[in-house]
Amino acid sequence: MTGYRTWNTGDAVSASDFTSYIATQSVLIFSDASVRSSSVTSPWAGAVSVLTTDKVVSIYSGSAWVDVLDIDTMTVSGGNYTVTGTMTYGADGSGVDVTFHSGTSGDYMKWDASEEKLILEGTNGATVLDVTDGNVVIGDGTLTIGSDGAGEDVTFHSNTSGDYLQWDASEEKLILEGTNGATVLDITDGNVVIGDGTLTVGSDGAGEDVTFYSDTAGDSMVWDSSAEKLTITGTDGQTALDVPDGDVTITDKLTVSGGVEAPIQINAQTGTTYTFVLADAGKLVTSSNGSAQTLTVPPNSSVAFPTGTTIVVQAIGSGTATLAQGSGVTINSKDSAKSIDGQYASAALIKTGTDAWSLIGALA
Repeated sequence: MTGYRTWNTGDAVSASDFTSYIATQSVLIFSDASVRSSSVTSPWAGAVSVLTTDKVVSIYSGSAWVDVLDIDTMTVSGGNYTVTGTMTYGADGSGVDVTFHSGTSGDYMKWDASEEKLILEGTNGATVLDVTDGNVVIGDGTLTIGSDGAGEDVTFHSNTSGDYLQWDASEEKLILEGTNGATVLDITDGNVVIGDGTLTVGSDGAGEDVTFYSDTAGDSMVWDSSAEKLTITGTDGQTALDVPDGDVTITDKLTVSGGVEAPIQINAQTGTTYTFVLADAGKLVTSSNGSAQTLTVPPNSSVAFPTGTTIVVQAIGSGTATLAQGSGVTINSKDSAKSIDGQYASAALIKTGTDAWSLIGALA
């Protein structure tokens, strides 16, 4: 190849000039590679050809033709492809799929125009998306990790080594690992709802303190795990604990340093016969009738009153009220008296054994 020549109007072109300059300064166009080989038997390094059938642009390296661009697929073979402006694929409302292959077979990044999604297919355990700096913004829609029944672990690291928030998909739990004494979960506003399951604080043998503050400064409910006690600090005269329904059971001792207000419930009976029921425990049962009344203590097999149960009985009618022993029941009283001694007199039944009761009070 002679080189490059600038031509002026009127210059004569010899055969040698045509071969040396014009031919080497032109793009060679052939239908296919075989026609190119038979037509250009001695190509020069840097020669450029276009094969119209294959739609391939090639450059002669000095020893062979190298395909550098497939016009149909826009495939660049070898080297780098640099775009200094904007590269647009498809048109608005008429997109095309774009795939970027990696050096690993089967791994790629693909924009699927019909599905309207970007697919990152990588190797398990390898990083498929690395945002070293800058932000990732999701303006609308939902960020989904994994799929229903096939979850993935997610970890958010903090600025402190060893502290993190992690969703463990296989364990089906959210782990908050923070610094002792620091706030690891702060809900400034809004609600926390546990629709099902159990809220557990600490673990068996390694409890944690829990504090519930009220709207009044200084008032709180505190579970002190080291002292093993629940402390309710309220305002004097206000109700600090209200059990509208249900039972409160104390297996061991109840200590009250202040006064106790415990109104006794009354079961008013007006008939001539009545058998005590479990709900009568701790109540005042009144018997009011002009005729004689019989109040029966049922056997433990029918009504299992706890040992120590007390039932107070008062006769407020003009008829005599008598305590009767159910099948297998023994009522122990002074001189075996079982009748209440007149109108407005009273006596107390106290269960002392499985089917044994003591009767004390105004008896006749």
